Amino acid sequence: MDEPFVDEEGQGQVIQDQRWKNTYSLQASFIFMALCFSINHGCVTAVLGLASANLGDELGGIQSGTLYILYTLSALLIATSLVHSLGAKWSLVWGLGLYCAYVASFLIAAKVESVKWPAAIIGSAIGGTAAGWLWTAQGVYFGRVADHYAVISGLSKEKSTSWLASIFASIYVGFEVILKLASSLLYDFGSDTFVYTIFTIVAVACAILMVFVPKEPPQLNQNQSQQKQLSAVDRLAQAAKLLTTDSRMKWISGFEIMFGMASSFLNFYINGTIIKSALGKKNIGYMAAVVPATATLLAVPYSKLTNITGKDPVMICGCFSYLVIAMVVVLVKDEKLESLKWGLVFLYIIAGNGRAVFEGTNKAMVADFFPNQKEAAFANVIITSGGASAVAFYIFPLLSKLTMGLIVAVCCLYGIIGIFMAFRIHRSEELEQYNKVDRGSRQSDEYERKDSIGFVQNN
Repeated sequence: MDEPFVDEEGQGQVIQDQRWKNTYSLQASFIFMALCFSINHGCVTAVLGLASANLGDELGGIQSGTLYILYTLSALLIATSLVHSLGAKWSLVWGLGLYCAYVASFLIAAKVESVKWPAAIIGSAIGGTAAGWLWTAQGVYFGRVADHYAVISGLSKEKSTSWLASIFASIYVGFEVILKLASSLLYDFGSDTFVYTIFTIVAVACAILMVFVPKEPPQLNQNQSQQKQLSAVDRLAQAAKLLTTDSRMKWISGFEIMFGMASSFLNFYINGTIIKSALGKKNIGYMAAVVPATATLLAVPYSKLTNITGKDPVMICGCFSYLVIAMVVVLVKDEKLESLKWGLVFLYIIAGNGRAVFEGTNKAMVADFFPNQKEAAFANVIITSGGASAVAFYIFPLLSKLTMGLIVAVCCLYGIIGIFMAFRIHRSEELEQYNKVDRGSRQSDEYERKDSIGFVQNN
């Protein structure tokens, strides 16, 4: 029988479970989790893109707004304590199971017209609440596997994390593309009811399969595992304090709000009105799949580009992407846009550029700006981007195309100004910190020189 594995970092954690004793088992368990998570989540994003087209502008907007606002509140108020109590694996099981309610609500609304409204709203409320802790649970599972993988493989923590992150991102975005394409392809074989039945079955199957995913590995860092769990009030207080006291966070919030508003505009109006009219609702999925596909293709090039240009030019490029979309939709009549048919794909390629910046460069920027306040900083990202999406979905059904587009355009301009100011302040603070360190170093050298002179004179 193999000897129990003891980690090499001096933490004294004994690993009895054979599954966590080699890299192959770690990767297999992680991929199993990623597949269940990504396919279930892909079903959600696929039907979300059809919300306005199938439920109508008013109900589609309210349903999507409810999903986002409860996602935001759940992530901030209950996610950490729930994952701490249930563990990452069982939080994922329950989260994916409840997420199915959102997908199933489309099926119920399509089959029973009399309960269309309550089904859609209740389903989005349950799904949004579940979504709030799903990403927290996924992050814990990912972090535990990465820690063990680094120790067993002998790789650095950074390389281990990067490798597993690339695996997860490939699976996650890959299935988002596949399932959005499927949302269009399935219409060739049946009606709304058939499409939603397939997605509901697939989502439920993934939730059930998650039960068989191995439990997350034990915490290697005992000190980290014993850290005090922040309450919801503490997390909100820290996020609010950072937002109100750090001018960089205030300026960055413009970009996050812009992304939330622009993403909702794409799903609500461009998908639900322009593409539905130009190509029919069965082709919305094909167009929607272009966004994550483009974002995937641009992820690595942007990562390399930021090493040359810095992150701020890329961030501003993301703002201009959504500004172009808003202005095209505002300035060009719907009839002219609809006449382009499949040529409208250019809007989705541009949106994919913006998505790539949000998912990659933006999050790297936040981590760079707030290395010691990451939880509060990313809580603000959730509040501002998720909150903006929720507000947009609630108000857009009441507004004209011109008003919606102008709101998005103004948010884009604010985002550009915000990024410029945030980086200017950040570099100024970095320079000030460098000068303090440099002055301290020079003073230390001066003291040492004087001591040396004194020593020589005394001898």
